[in-house]
Amino acid sequence: MEKYIKEISPLYVYTRQISIKEPFTEKVRKAMTENVKKSVHASFLNQHVQVGGKNGKFANGDRKVFNFARSEVFKNASTQKPARLNETFASYIKSIGQIACGKVRGTCFLVADALVITNYHIYRMIKDERNRLRDPNLPITVLFGYLRPEQTEHIFTVEVDEERDTTFENPFLDYKFFHLRQSEGLNYRVPLGPMVRNWQLSDGQVIILGHPKGKEMKEEVCVVVGYRKMQERIRERHEQFNGVHMTNAQLLQKTEDYQGRLSYDTSFFRGASGSPVIEMNGNIVAMHTQGYLLDRTEENIPNQQEPIPHQEQQDIPRQRNTRTYSLMEFGVQFISICRDIRRQHGENVAETLFPHYKLKPGEAPMDAI
Repeated sequence: MEKYIKEISPLYVYTRQISIKEPFTEKVRKAMTENVKKSVHASFLNQHVQVGGKNGKFANGDRKVFNFARSEVFKNASTQKPARLNETFASYIKSIGQIACGKVRGTCFLVADALVITNYHIYRMIKDERNRLRDPNLPITVLFGYLRPEQTEHIFTVEVDEERDTTFENPFLDYKFFHLRQSEGLNYRVPLGPMVRNWQLSDGQVIILGHPKGKEMKEEVCVVVGYRKMQERIRERHEQFNGVHMTNAQLLQKTEDYQGRLSYDTSFFRGASGSPVIEMNGNIVAMHTQGYLLDRTEENIPNQQEPIPHQEQQDIPRQRNTRTYSLMEFGVQFISICRDIRRQHGENVAETLFPHYKLKPGEAPMDAI
């Protein structure tokens, strides 16, 4: 490590002037430490260095450098979740599916009997896919139980019943419900609507369960990022990577829009939209919806096939010398969805879909007592 530290320019490290007005406080010490880490990242984990892969090599072959700067590579240092949630999630994953039409992939989850919720932008992409293929009847399917790569057994596919299309939708809040065709396989899956809560989180951790990149189901523990922290984090990442975000820029421009969304750090994008976002007691508080992506040019790697810059579009390759990083991800909170359903369809419909959404933290439903 010493041989590398000698190569770090003091400009990157001693950026804080210590004086009577600004003594060497804990805050300053941490800031200087972060400067060192960023310098290591810039010097040894740049575009000429493999950040990951299957070759088993780390940062020019030196694992110490990799570990020293890993906080600049991986966004979530905290990946722990309570063991008590394992049994809960074993039930949840049976009710979370991959929604697909043509080459479009997304995530959805069962809310009530034969009724799933996902993002409205997935529905919009499905319509675009049908137009592209000139097939207005291209079926929409939901695949349950997709847990392993190339899995062929113990999976269940059911088709969306578009003749029973619902009016439970809002493109501005990015949610849409679909009816599924009745099937015996749905009888073994517990609806997750009763687990939805209209809690507005501003800190802590959440867990996402979904199908990132259209692959098998995965879970990730994410740190919730408050509004001010979110802006600070985005500025930091813009400084690290030159890129252009791929989604709605107004999301950051309007504070009132943010209030209905939950921002967090996650590596989930492309295919994970529609995933349930779960707080650390097992309640669903948001639905993963969109993010800001940065494409960083990688000059020293061969051309790689990357999906087009659409979160759910799959298997349409193009040649690029870039690596995609997630700048910030968002979920629409169910406090906004429940309020909207109440406004459009009435309290009875909201309570039918989400029977316990009004429960406060610490309260248990009567049927669970």
